[in-house]
Amino acid sequence: MKIAIYSRKSRFTGKGESIENQISLCREYISRTIPDATDNDITVYEDEGFSAKTLDRPQFRRMMESAEKQPFDYVVVYRLDRISRNVGDFAKLIEKLNSMHTAFICIKEQFDTSTPMGRAMMNIAAVFAQLERETIAERIKDNIVFLARTGRWLGGVTPLGYSAEKTEIRDEEGKNRSAFKQKKSRRGQKNQDDFQEIS
Repeated sequence: MKIAIYSRKSRFTGKGESIENQISLCREYISRTIPDATDNDITVYEDEGFSAKTLDRPQFRRMMESAEKQPFDYVVVYRLDRISRNVGDFAKLIEKLNSMHTAFICIKEQFDTSTPMGRAMMNIAAVFAQLERETIAERIKDNIVFLARTGRWLGGVTPLGYSAEKTEIRDEEGKNRSAFKQKKSRRGQKNQDDFQEIS
């Protein structure tokens, strides 16, 4: 028997708690539902610091290269979006795994492509995963455009001649928010403050 566990986290922190938790939960699921499986049957692939926008990730590629040589019986992930948030990429992946007779199992959403209903429900979930990714990207873009139109500093490297100081401001709802105050540092000129809300 050959089983792959795939885990992914968008940000690299060096701690890897999220990845370790994903792997642990996948191992528990395998021990409950595939009783014949042993630790020797399981290979773990971890990508930390990679988004789900594309499938171009080093450990994911390594997993698929291994599958080409000898197909897995199961590919197990914690959540569907650990693999991909792109419907097209996801559909091609599932088609490829099906051609290898590899069952794709997602333990959080309880999907299993070894059944027709599991395949149908997983495709629906993939559509919503892509919608979520595109909605988040749209919100970020709209926020950047709004900040630019109001003359606010968009972050990044502090402009030459300025220094950035972290400060607290109170919003319209009375909540405390962190912001950066950009202060002009040239002599003989008045300080000019510019705020950007960051949390």
